[in-house]
Amino acid sequence: MNQKVFQTLEYYKILDKLADYAAAPETKTRIKNLVPSTDIKEINHLQETTKDALSRLYKSSGLSFAGLNNINGSLKRLAIGGSLNTIELLQISYLLEAAKRAKAYDSSDRAEEKTDSLTVYFSEIEPLTPLHEEIKRCILDEDEIADDASPTLFKIRKSIRGMNDRIHAQLSSLMNNATTREYLQDAVVTMRDGRYCLPVKAS
Repeated sequence: MNQKVFQTLEYYKILDKLADYAAAPETKTRIKNLVPSTDIKEINHLQETTKDALSRLYKSSGLSFAGLNNINGSLKRLAIGGSLNTIELLQISYLLEAAKRAKAYDSSDRAEEKTDSLTVYFSEIEPLTPLHEEIKRCILDEDEIADDASPTLFKIRKSIRGMNDRIHAQLSSLMNNATTREYLQDAVVTMRDGRYCLPVKAS
């Protein structure tokens, strides 16, 4: 097909409408780059998978892929020995969560052990549950890693907490000392720019 035929059929408008239903940015891009097939076997196969997908949707609820991101860059960095930040790890976790939902969706949809043209695609999905659970255990959110994410991190944070407790105890001792108390605005320990402080009178 040439571009004139595409324009006559308003093909690109159809792709734009289809892309609106895609949850992931990469999927939207792939949809907009679709071109019609001229291979009769491929056409028949694609029509069959579309029919089976519609049949699954009629029998059960849809499958959500919202919130997914392209993690290819993260995987390439891992392949050469790089490390990932918390956001990248969470994106991998979201992808594995979606894979888990897809696997469960296929299992519930095939309660009678019947297969269709989509079964082979679902069978290739591996949720990597242990990895998913480990990421969830270690990464609490984009800005927080769990204390026990690793033995070394646990030891460091325990040491920091111990040091903070000693600093706070020392400041409390100064605050309760009769000699220094008269110079304080309030009998309270505050935090300023991450440092413990005692409010001193302006005088």
